[in-house]
Amino acid sequence: MRSLAVLLACALAGCALRAPGPAVPEPVQPAQAVPAVTDLAPYFDLLEEIAAADAVRDAALLGDLQAQLEQAPGSRATLRYAVALGSAGNKASDPVEARRLLQGLLASPGDLEPAEQRFATVMLREFDARVTLYAQLARQREEADGRLAASNEAHAKALQSNAAETARLRRALAQAEQKLQAITEMERELLEQIEAPPPVEP
Repeated sequence: MRSLAVLLACALAGCALRAPGPAVPEPVQPAQAVPAVTDLAPYFDLLEEIAAADAVRDAALLGDLQAQLEQAPGSRATLRYAVALGSAGNKASDPVEARRLLQGLLASPGDLEPAEQRFATVMLREFDARVTLYAQLARQREEADGRLAASNEAHAKALQSNAAETARLRRALAQAEQKLQAITEMERELLEQIEAPPPVEP
């Protein structure tokens, strides 16, 4: 009776007894694509090779990279050549030209991967800093050379003035010696006249 009463109460209250349905599977989340990792090791290896090489090897390596760029122009060939050209380890480093190449490359990166573009940006900042530093050093050297030239000119004028003063003093000394010699000669003649015996009258 109690179970029947409960069923009637549920029916009056609008309850619906439903048999448990089959379990609904959880929606399968799509696997997230793993971004490809760009290998920048060849660029770092290139920097290390340039830093460890002597001037002859640097020139040969740079010539090879330039020839590769001319034979097969492309974004990566340009990046490799610019990195080698502007590297501080390069004995004939040209950061000005390397900066120009990287600026053009970043303006039109072509098939460069994002990591390669970031690498090019980092190298561009380094080249910018070095170009600015070289300009400051050149200006300071120019200023130092100017001050040194002015100092040398002043020193030369002082030497010239001293030489002229020395020559004037020597002339004055020579004139004084001549006068002294003349006075000495006059005194000698006077003494000879005084000491000479009077003439004998006939």
